[in-house]
Amino acid sequence: MPKSRTSSADCTNTYIKLFEMFDKAGVPPETRWRSLLLFFREMKDYHYLDQDQKIALLAQMEDILKSKHYTEEHLVSTIRRCSEIFSKPIVKQLDSMVHETASVIDQFFSKLSSRYGDISHLESESMAIVAESADSTMMLEKLQSAFHRVKVLFEEDICTLENLAFIDPLTEVSNRLSLDLFMKNASGRWLADRHPVAIALFDIDHFKDFNDTFGHLIGDQVLKVVGSHLKRAREEFDAQTEAMAGRFGGDEFSLMASGPDAHQMARVINRFCSAIKNFNLLIRDTEGNVVKNNLHITVSAGIAVLDSNTPQVQTIEQLFERSDKALYHAKHNARSRAVVIKPNDKFLILDEENDVSI
Repeated sequence: MPKSRTSSADCTNTYIKLFEMFDKAGVPPETRWRSLLLFFREMKDYHYLDQDQKIALLAQMEDILKSKHYTEEHLVSTIRRCSEIFSKPIVKQLDSMVHETASVIDQFFSKLSSRYGDISHLESESMAIVAESADSTMMLEKLQSAFHRVKVLFEEDICTLENLAFIDPLTEVSNRLSLDLFMKNASGRWLADRHPVAIALFDIDHFKDFNDTFGHLIGDQVLKVVGSHLKRAREEFDAQTEAMAGRFGGDEFSLMASGPDAHQMARVINRFCSAIKNFNLLIRDTEGNVVKNNLHITVSAGIAVLDSNTPQVQTIEQLFERSDKALYHAKHNARSRAVVIKPNDKFLILDEENDVSI
């Protein structure tokens, strides 16, 4: 009980000092202004904000304290600017998804248009065969050959359309739809047979700065490199374990595993992070000449496992949230490395010396 009273007193003293600071800064006692400034002050603890968002919001707080324009209009405009800052990454991701979707639709209609031409050609070819062939056996063979050719083209189209639906066209790893379906199936296997599930989430460190420096075309090459390494990492799981490498969008990737070998996820991702870190990235001009050499990128990863040792985790959604927490810890405490969230909810930072199974 004394400890609780002490904590309560400390909290009260903190807020008294804050309100005294607000009084000195001329902040009116109107609740909304003070609540907004308190939000700005505590935002370092909000893991859902990236560094750019925090910098932009800090600039908003400085502007408020310097201008001392505590009007209703300024409050409304400040909240509107904050909303824009919050939504900017989402809008950017949606824009990227829209462009990728538009590309898929264009490819679909291109295939459809091509097949309309093939069907029209098949019709005229069939009529010509019937008109010129006196021998019924020969006529049937020619018709079968013509129809078989179009059938093969349609089968190829089905494979292409499946790829368009489930494969990320840039990196050639699975897309978000595939990852969502994998998580749904993994959830079923866990509930039915208690097969362990592991999820690793990761993104490329300082990818925005890299894009701004070298351009989006080079950034796309980086995404392809990461996708290529991730596909190789997927193959490290045994045959009894289902694994999927995928891209959620932007520079956000995932590796998922469901089965007895899922506990090897930490080892697999640790080696993957090292392989990316040691990869020598070349930048070439339009003629193929190397214009910049020895560039390196890194990734930060968060890993979580659902098994009998984690009774506090009941669903795949909770597992995903734990992976996200581990990724957040990695980005703020262990850049270029992987972090495992353990069954006791503590974080383990991996490196080449502690390559472990979990």
